[in-house]
Amino acid sequence: MGRAREGSRHDADPARRAAAWARWAIDALEEFKGLSDREYVGLVLPGRFHDVGRNAVPVRPHLEIPRRVLQHADAEFPDRLANCGNALEFPWWVMSEVTALRRAVFNTSTVPVGPLLEAVYAHRTALLAAVDEMNAALGQGWQTVEEKLVAAPSSLLDVVTGDFGVEEVSSFFPPAERLGIRVTFDAQLRETSKEWAVRRLGVWQVRSGHGDAEGFLGVVTPRLTRNSLFVDPLFLPASEAPASLLVRGLLLRRVLRAVLAEAPSTRLIPDPSVPGTGGPHLRAVVARPGSKLPEASIEAAVHFLQTFPDAENGWSALQRWAGETYLLTVAREGFLAAHRNALRYLRRAETPERDDVNVLLPLAWDDKSRVVRVTFSRPVVEDADA
Repeated sequence: MGRAREGSRHDADPARRAAAWARWAIDALEEFKGLSDREYVGLVLPGRFHDVGRNAVPVRPHLEIPRRVLQHADAEFPDRLANCGNALEFPWWVMSEVTALRRAVFNTSTVPVGPLLEAVYAHRTALLAAVDEMNAALGQGWQTVEEKLVAAPSSLLDVVTGDFGVEEVSSFFPPAERLGIRVTFDAQLRETSKEWAVRRLGVWQVRSGHGDAEGFLGVVTPRLTRNSLFVDPLFLPASEAPASLLVRGLLLRRVLRAVLAEAPSTRLIPDPSVPGTGGPHLRAVVARPGSKLPEASIEAAVHFLQTFPDAENGWSALQRWAGETYLLTVAREGFLAAHRNALRYLRRAETPERDDVNVLLPLAWDDKSRVVRVTFSRPVVEDADA
């Protein structure tokens, strides 16, 4: 309470940033009544619960403060809180993230984290430059990353939630070797979320020290989505805490190496073409008598949306492809609505609804009176200039 001051929670100065977050913590304090009328004190988070199942959670997201925390002084708490990252102010939470965040914020260090914080603040400029550079590189190959996040999230689970040992951290941040810094994803959150963890907020534990005595710092990283990484001002690297920049840098570097290692040597032909020319194209899959009607894959829908982010252009391409050969079972307004919904899901790195995919890539009748499913192919070809 003695350190709490009005100020910007995104301030680059460590003392002013910690003071602003201490003030936030005081303002966010609220009394709650839990099960069996159990009373406790918590910190109310700025956001709301994301209504995934269309069943509203009747309470605002908050972090219950353990009784042991209230019973002991903790001079470093404002400094640790200030380094959790801007994702503390994220507007939409799920329950498992809030409980993981509680563990990250209130876990106890057995040794001071001052040396760890001093190191990351001393190298903040270099960390910021590295994250900016990697963010730009990720933006250039984002279609590839986005496709894997939506169509094959399990393939990225180890990449996005795997732990960083001292050696891997040191290769990016040299002071880590001396300080014994390692970074681990919250194990319970990973187990609860499973593959969904690659598309949500990440809750990490930054540990330092050698042997049994260790410092502990909780960090929350933004979602791997177009909006969070490249658009949302909340997550601009320049306004981030240095400990969060360290974890973001480790994560971005791993994603770049694992997903985009071959990206410079390949390119996607940007213009739609007819089958047989090597470019992206719509094609028909004939339904087999007595079998279930074919459905386009999520991957095909992702490719279609990435190739035609404008709904009108997508509808025009679908009509041109159909020509006089195919009779589509979807009208323009229905297609535009499905495109809008599916694109919104894609931009959030969430899997589009099957109903929208089936309208986006609809059923049709061909000129032989057969039922066909429209699907989309977008091959990758070697770049002759690479």
